[in-house]
Amino acid sequence: MKIDKQFVFSLFVILMMITWAAGMAMSYNIDVSPERVKIESIYTEPLTGQEKVAILRTGKMLIEYLYVPGEESLNKVPVYESFVSRFSDFVVLQRVEVSAENETLDQMIAPTGDVIPLDNVTETNLVDVFCENTYVQPKECLLKSI
Repeated sequence: MKIDKQFVFSLFVILMMITWAAGMAMSYNIDVSPERVKIESIYTEPLTGQEKVAILRTGKMLIEYLYVPGEESLNKVPVYESFVSRFSDFVVLQRVEVSAENETLDQMIAPTGDVIPLDNVTETNLVDVFCENTYVQPKECLLKSI
């Protein structure tokens, strides 16, 4: 059998193609996890740090409302729930009833990690605060600037 330059070059090209294909196959990170985490719109139990990070990584804002039952919370809970139902693709609400006043929390966390206190935010300017701090803009926010 006679080995010439064309045969050697052909073997070289075939070897390169095989190693390229194997390298491409190994470079793809194939996710074999059987379950995907479904993000709910409203949580009534405290979220773990990992759950909060998972929500924020999707680009959604997180409203944390930990409250002591009372008249103020009876007014605010429906406002937040209505807001979240309106912007369910962009916001997640964590509303948890707590027993002590020092455990309360009323804030919005942006995907960038910015924390926006909502203590003095009213129902009328909640959308404005949301639009100013989210980087995934719903059409309502985009149409406001026109």
